[in-house]
Amino acid sequence: MLESSPQSREGETASHIFIILVTLAQFIFFTFFHKYIACYSTEPDGNVTRLSMLTDEYFIWLPIMITASVLVIVASIAMIIYDNYRFRKTAEISFSIIGIIVAVSLVSIFPFDFSVIPNDTAADVVPIVVTIFFILLAVFYAVTALVILARLRNYAARQETR
Repeated sequence: MLESSPQSREGETASHIFIILVTLAQFIFFTFFHKYIACYSTEPDGNVTRLSMLTDEYFIWLPIMITASVLVIVASIAMIIYDNYRFRKTAEISFSIIGIIVAVSLVSIFPFDFSVIPNDTAADVVPIVVTIFFILLAVFYAVTALVILARLRNYAARQETR
């Protein structure tokens, strides 16, 4: 049976708490400290110049990230409280769908300005690499969702034969 044993339940709870903490940290960083996503340079007089790598489109994407973070935190808390295999797997599929939405929105909105990078070659290459990364991330989330869905269907089929 795939319901949790006491040992695996403790591990699942720890995993959900870790997800909550990481999501909370990213929420705080992206909401309040996004100005530090920048290119820094030291001037001859010792002053540090910060050139933001984020465009105004960042604030179009930010509500998507905030909503995604809140959904993940709420679902993780619910998975701690309600220990049910089907619920847990459905929530994990939802996490993957949320990840796809966040990654695709980053590619489509692309709130980055890498022209502030002092190396011209890097400034040309980094947007391509970042775009490829987010596309691969969306593909990873899609494959993950499909695998979890297949496992959930297998589980449901086995439950029906009992």
